[in-house]
Amino acid sequence: MLYLEETVDAILSEEGQTLMGLDFLTDTLGLTMKKMELLFKKSVLEYSKRRPIKETKEFNAINVSTEYALLTMPENTLSVRAVRYGVLPSIPRFYLPTFGEISYEFEKHNLSLKVWPPIAPLKITYTRGYAFTKEIELQEKYYCYEGDDVIYDVLPCTYRENSLTIVKNNVEMKELSRDVNTFEENGVTREETVVTLSGNLGTGTINLNTREFELDLTDTTAGYIYFIFKPQYKVIKELDLGDFVFTKLFALKILEALASLRAQATQTELHNVDLTTDELYSRVRILKREVDKLLKSTQSISSMLPL
Repeated sequence: MLYLEETVDAILSEEGQTLMGLDFLTDTLGLTMKKMELLFKKSVLEYSKRRPIKETKEFNAINVSTEYALLTMPENTLSVRAVRYGVLPSIPRFYLPTFGEISYEFEKHNLSLKVWPPIAPLKITYTRGYAFTKEIELQEKYYCYEGDDVIYDVLPCTYRENSLTIVKNNVEMKELSRDVNTFEENGVTREETVVTLSGNLGTGTINLNTREFELDLTDTTAGYIYFIFKPQYKVIKELDLGDFVFTKLFALKILEALASLRAQATQTELHNVDLTTDELYSRVRILKREVDKLLKSTQSISSMLPL
């Protein structure tokens, strides 16, 4: 699972000198998390086209007529590569007569696949993009040692309001309230949202800006504590932080957007920050060459197998 906030943190760590921190991006230049979510989606779509997921699965037709078999392909299917007859395990292949050559027609806009002659089930090899959604319930777990009554850590992403439940040994803690606090930092007034948690499991707080949490627990036995929630921003189900090629591609999109915003900003808005558009575009060109090289040098394992 790859989270927007966790990925942005990794990019800020890698490109810190260029990006100059999250506050600079969001507050000074206006590249908010919502806008970065759009860049996240744009990166996913491009990555899906350049390095799609290849799968072979057995499908049953939703309708078999005298002319063709009609099937519905999974969401984000990009192309259908091959269609074969599905054979029941109990029936040897040589028992089946020849049905002639298979023809098929894939309509990408509605994910429908028509196959001639009308036979089902079918084994279909296809490529698809990465699942990108926030309509999913996530679960993160943290281990508590015997005697631990206070734990500190960081959530990988922010969660949708009123969707969080914290559970340990069937005892729960939930969100009680939210407060917005203001503070001064380097002469700039900033805001942070702090969530107060309460329940039979204990009490706690979560800083939604930093995603840091502190819990005071009534249950001090050893075991896992689970955070169950729905994400505030969309997540990518098949990727994680180990997919550094995607991370570089996403960093490239952020830097491109940042260079565009920097070109439009005035020196007053930037508080005399010494950061030129040329520096940003120079880093964009370097990253683009790295990403293109990495994607071109990747060879699919399936392409090396004998036919």
